[in-house]
Amino acid sequence: MKTVDAKGKLCPVPLIMTKKALGEIKEDESLKILIDNETSVKNVTRFLEDQNLKIATAKNGNVFELMVTKTGEIPEDISAEKYCTPDDKQGNYVVSIQRNRLGDGDEELGKILIKAFVNTLPENSILPKTIIFLNSGIFLALNDSPVIDSLKKLEQSGVEILSCGTCLDFYKKKDELGVGRVSNMYDILERLSAAGNVLYP
Repeated sequence: MKTVDAKGKLCPVPLIMTKKALGEIKEDESLKILIDNETSVKNVTRFLEDQNLKIATAKNGNVFELMVTKTGEIPEDISAEKYCTPDDKQGNYVVSIQRNRLGDGDEELGKILIKAFVNTLPENSILPKTIIFLNSGIFLALNDSPVIDSLKKLEQSGVEILSCGTCLDFYKKKDELGVGRVSNMYDILERLSAAGNVLYP
């Protein structure tokens, strides 16, 4: 069975990878597609359904597993981009949180403010594409974080949540990550450089 590992990829990349893999496998052969972004799951599913392919979907942690069996030929002239209409609530911006408080004044006040900021995000009319946690900001993504429920709600709405792996290792907190996934500086730089806007609370 061929596997498409599209974790950490944003549309149209998962869809392009899926289309390419379907072209490489034989009739009645199965394909497993791994995606960790809910918006991309919806887009890939819509593409597969338009090809009259039956899909079985499962979820393992934050990763969606789509199983499909190839029946018939996939037209070459299908544009992957046309399936990649983002969620109406998802904007072209990234939130980069670099510490576990907001502002430079009193530390306790800063912790109250960052908690209010993150807890308000799920109610915002336009959600970010990605939230990135760096340095002491990673404490907000741990199991005992006061904003963990809001972050999980954002992730379920299709917001990608990344935490710096070097930072988690430095603070010895990698085993306590409660939401999103461990990332590296290459992925983080890619998200920041591709964003229309970046917020640094």
